[in-house]
Amino acid sequence: MLFSEVIGHDEIKQRLLTSLKTGRVGHALLFSGESGFGLLPLALAFAQYLFCTGEKEQEACGTCPACRKIQKLAHPDLHFVFPVVKTPRGKLSEDFLDEWRKLLLENPYFSLDEWIAALGADENAQATIYVDESQEILHELTMKSYESDYKAMIIWLPEKMGGECANKLLKIIEEPYPGTLFILLSEQPGAVISTILSRTQRLHVPPLLPSEIAGELERRYQLPAEQARELARVARGNWGRALKIKEETEESIYNQEKFIQMMRLCWKREMAPVNEFVKELTAQGREGQKSFLAHCIRMIRENFVRNLGKEELVYMTRRESEFSEKFSPYVHEGNVVALHDEFERAHRDILRNGNGRIVFTDLCIKLMQNICPK
Repeated sequence: MLFSEVIGHDEIKQRLLTSLKTGRVGHALLFSGESGFGLLPLALAFAQYLFCTGEKEQEACGTCPACRKIQKLAHPDLHFVFPVVKTPRGKLSEDFLDEWRKLLLENPYFSLDEWIAALGADENAQATIYVDESQEILHELTMKSYESDYKAMIIWLPEKMGGECANKLLKIIEEPYPGTLFILLSEQPGAVISTILSRTQRLHVPPLLPSEIAGELERRYQLPAEQARELARVARGNWGRALKIKEETEESIYNQEKFIQMMRLCWKREMAPVNEFVKELTAQGREGQKSFLAHCIRMIRENFVRNLGKEELVYMTRRESEFSEKFSPYVHEGNVVALHDEFERAHRDILRNGNGRIVFTDLCIKLMQNICPK
């Protein structure tokens, strides 16, 4: 990936280019921020410039053999480590490289949830970087580089490493082999063990600017300027989120319709239709239930902020905003904490494999007690 293909972050690109040109590249870098802000694209552009053997100034040449291999994610000296879900196929990153390359080439701004979905994993599975991965990393880095003077190891979400795995990598991150570069991409740097954090040079990647997202939506998808600005605002600096909103997936439409239905049923306080609603909702499976509850939590927040009159801080799509016009007065200082806590509790219970029928029935009863005008 070329730096010019990375959305926004001109200042960060320049800082990275300066470090590459002056030869002052830290042996262990840690980029922090949401994946949708552009962690992987920046890492790939950085690696391509590093490996490029053609003429380069502000950009890798894009045509040399090394550039062409990086663009296909097939350079033998570029290695990836990422969380996986253990299956009979294995539990190492290399066991899932085909899925990784496919998703990364389609959209390098993907989230962990999208990656787990691409793996086709069980809906309750948790992605992890297993301890056996550390041995594989050490093995790869003891080998001589194949085509370049460098070897780059991109570790996506190092916070998913267990303590044993991370501890085995401490020495090689502190004293790597010559020409070895670690690029760690973390959404939660506070969850990375401190002994690894202290050995890295950190770079915070902030949210993209609304103007950058809007401009890219207009350029790539020929969206009208007004629609692009609206999507960019709701995306809150996350390109991956902007794409989801643009596509307005069946899941997002379903979640909003069910949120509206739930609020209306709870306002009427009629248990028979509530029971039918719960029955239909729990038929969606655990991942669908988690997605719905996450949507509800966001809607409570957005409607409360709208009720406060802070329109500049409201991030809703047009479909969501239409319902919010009449619903937002029902979310206020007197009940917002209780509503938020009940949805959070239900989400936590579903994560812990709680019985969906019981969890959602209890949730609806609690909502009946709290949904009321100020």
